[in-house]
Amino acid sequence: MSSSLVRDPLTGIPWEEWEDEVVAPDDDELRWQPGDARPDPLSDASPWQRVARVFAFDEPRPPLTPWLCSDADLLQRLRHGEALVTQVAAEQSRLLRELRARRLLDQAAAHPHDEAGCTSACCDDDGWVAPEVAMELGLSEQQVHGRIDTALRLERHPQVETVMRDGLLQAWTATKLLEHLETLGRYISPVRLDQVEAGTLAWLLDRPRTVGQLNARMRRLVLAARAEAHGDGDGDGDDQPEPSHAQRHVTVSPAPTPGLAELVALLPEADALAIRAALQALGHDPADGEDPRTAPQRRADLLVTLVTGCPALHGRPQDAQCALHGPVGLQVRLDVTIPADSLAGGPASASVPGYGALPAATARDLADPTHHLADATRTLRPLVYDPATGHLLGFGRTSVPMVWLTDLPAGRGYEHSPTLEAAIALRDGTCRAPGCRRAAQRCDCDHVVPYPQGPTTLANGCSLCRYHHRLKTHAPGWRVSTDGDDVVWTTPTGRRLATEPHDHRPLL
Repeated sequence: MSSSLVRDPLTGIPWEEWEDEVVAPDDDELRWQPGDARPDPLSDASPWQRVARVFAFDEPRPPLTPWLCSDADLLQRLRHGEALVTQVAAEQSRLLRELRARRLLDQAAAHPHDEAGCTSACCDDDGWVAPEVAMELGLSEQQVHGRIDTALRLERHPQVETVMRDGLLQAWTATKLLEHLETLGRYISPVRLDQVEAGTLAWLLDRPRTVGQLNARMRRLVLAARAEAHGDGDGDGDDQPEPSHAQRHVTVSPAPTPGLAELVALLPEADALAIRAALQALGHDPADGEDPRTAPQRRADLLVTLVTGCPALHGRPQDAQCALHGPVGLQVRLDVTIPADSLAGGPASASVPGYGALPAATARDLADPTHHLADATRTLRPLVYDPATGHLLGFGRTSVPMVWLTDLPAGRGYEHSPTLEAAIALRDGTCRAPGCRRAAQRCDCDHVVPYPQGPTTLANGCSLCRYHHRLKTHAPGWRVSTDGDDVVWTTPTGRRLATEPHDHRPLL
């Protein structure tokens, strides 16, 4: 055995300092023997001491003294803590890859196979490492397999791993980005995928972004790449349903809250969006105002009534009328952002505000007058956008003149006209608070500069969900202003965050 100290690769602490000395074998490979229980050198350490030892910091960070910290310092420490979580996740992925590689070598030595590979089920794709890690960390094997997948994806996408190791990207955001990159890699070349990876990372680091915003962006990228790779037009069998449609199903399982169950339906998008539009129309606020249920509660009760023909457990007798008549004669509105060439059979992707991107073929299904919503008084509202910026230029209805945003007059008082309110909601797409994904159609139409100091115009209007409307109006220290098309939020600590109008363009 070498005279130099053998140190633990994670903590850097010499093994000889443990109470039960572990002697390294004579060969070059270190073997951990079952039953070699050793005291954890980090068991009595504070959180900061643990971080210092794991990352080999010279000095642990001093403990927090809240009454000596400013608000900005508290936020900075939160940000640094999130960065450490990301760095720890990246380090765990590296360690998991190393352990997996060792177990695969052990497996190959124990069960040598010819070129045909394993035929007796004695081998595992990950070297049976998942059960070992699951037992060590108290996780399920399914959770460990998910971590292994993430670790291997990080190895295939070193740009993401570098950003994680620098603590610049939130760990869950990185995990979702890796999933999207794996899907996108089915349709584009490795060189182009590297370019998308770099561009998406630059977009994520430009300003705080949520996973919901990342999912929306990457979904548009995947749809555009798929259309470019395989085509999405009519004829020649290109517009046939994908095999994924065979996965449609409905499941019912117990919910975490006693007395409730989860009903999950996996459906083709055209069918799901038709149900969504019909339930939104059916579940609108009642004119008499006597129904105490919220809109989501009414929609849930109406779904039960429509399927079973009987009122829901907590429904109302008037719900039975929906079971008798359904959406026939009901005003069902469906906004679809779709380029004109896609309606004619082109491949460019479309989108539904508050939902996200969808293939052009799905949009054509929804626009088809023979669709199963045709019995309702259905309105398909096309949205026209500037291809250079993605910002809305105008909107209209089939066979009805377009409404152009530049022609909208200012309101004469506090109330926004129905047309102006619709224009603001369609322009914004979602709540204009940073990171909020609530659909603008379910938001308040507010003045950025309060009326009467600010006019009732398109430029001074914005969509805010009720929570962020209350925040803007009542929370001390918050300020909201406009800068061109941007809505700028200034936090109590002086940080400025800007949100842009919704971008309707495909991103690839």
